[in-house]
Amino acid sequence: MLKVRCRFVPSKISITAFLALTFAIVGYAQQPTLEDPLLNHLVGHWTLTGTIRGQQTTHDVDASWVLNHQYIQLQEVSREKQSGTSAPQYEALVLVGLDARRGEYVVHWMDVYGGGFSLVGYAARHPTEIPMVFKDQDGQFLTTLTYDAATDQWAWQMDTEHGATRQEFARLAMRRAKPR
Repeated sequence: MLKVRCRFVPSKISITAFLALTFAIVGYAQQPTLEDPLLNHLVGHWTLTGTIRGQQTTHDVDASWVLNHQYIQLQEVSREKQSGTSAPQYEALVLVGLDARRGEYVVHWMDVYGGGFSLVGYAARHPTEIPMVFKDQDGQFLTTLTYDAATDQWAWQMDTEHGATRQEFARLAMRRAKPR
């Protein structure tokens, strides 16, 4: 019977490579918290009212910092229910963070329409608005959140754009909800 002994002898190169990789992973994982004055104004409990596709609607929106203060999470739930059930007609989970390489907000929009309709978009940084652009094979979906500091409210404007044709999708206002 042949016995083989394998013995690892660390070299300076393997130790250096290991330490470099370890520090790179740790350094990448410990990003500073995202400090963004405009996103800070989103934090709280809100009532969203207005029209979507011409129909009146009311949604409750809760927004908070999540994932080590890297994203604002918006949880949006319609008060309207699906026919014959207690399930909300619409529900979305939205994460807004900063893509440091692009210098823009990155937006992950997931909703009741499932994985095939989940969107990743970008928005240029601006002092009072978040102009999100979601692109797909058919065109663009544009969602602009505009903050009014005087009233501490947000306006939501949502449109579809196919070629040169822009069509209104939703016009909404988001006001701070009364304490529950």
